[in-house]
Amino acid sequence: MTRNLLLSLLLAFVAIPLSAQDLTGTKNADKAIILFLGYGPISSAGDLTERFGNGFSIDGGLTLMSRGSSLEFGFRAQFGFGTDVKQDILANLRTTEGFLIGNQREPADINLRQRQLFLGPTVGYTFKIGKNERAGLHVKTTVGYYYHRIKIQRDVVQGVSQLNEEYLPGYDRLAGGLGIHQFVGYQQLAANGTLNFYVGAEVLAGFTKNLRIFDIPTGLPPSTEGRLDMVLGLKAGIILPFYVGEGRQIFYK
Repeated sequence: MTRNLLLSLLLAFVAIPLSAQDLTGTKNADKAIILFLGYGPISSAGDLTERFGNGFSIDGGLTLMSRGSSLEFGFRAQFGFGTDVKQDILANLRTTEGFLIGNQREPADINLRQRQLFLGPTVGYTFKIGKNERAGLHVKTTVGYYYHRIKIQRDVVQGVSQLNEEYLPGYDRLAGGLGIHQFVGYQQLAANGTLNFYVGAEVLAGFTKNLRIFDIPTGLPPSTEGRLDMVLGLKAGIILPFYVGEGRQIFYK
């Protein structure tokens, strides 16, 4: 339902005629420092489907735009998380009923979670729709580092000796490497400053490899083969622009 809602928002905003901005004729083309923060659903693709299913991600960053330009440069980060983990790395520790027994001789509340992180420098451009120079089709590309792992969420009351802190790296199947992220959607820096947002679709391709030297569940070193881990998603977010210059220019019809 969340994905359908975001998709509906994307289609609706792309179709916006920007009538309010056309009527006012207001345009701010000053140099801008832009902070942004977004949220949306994600799905795994490529080799990542063997490890994770669906989840969610939060992205954020800071970019700079020069006066009179729709080109922006800066830094972007994305954090992915979720409960859909397909590889049961604790299978060898479970009882026949599927429980993990803690140090109090009771079933321990142990859960597996997905964790993903991508960060790097970014460049974006807005192709205007309507009279607002900084509202329209927005494309953004980020090249950086991407990694993912399986997080073991331990019981806060009782521990499992095999899952003490020093053993966790042998379970998490950490993988990382070069990542390339592409966003396409609609972005608006409102002429009157009241509504600044972005909404669209994204794809992240990670050219990763296993980073651990030993995997406890299998008792073997991880594969040395490269991986193609992909993340598909929808994203909607808010923008907080800080303008630096002589101020807003207002043009009347």
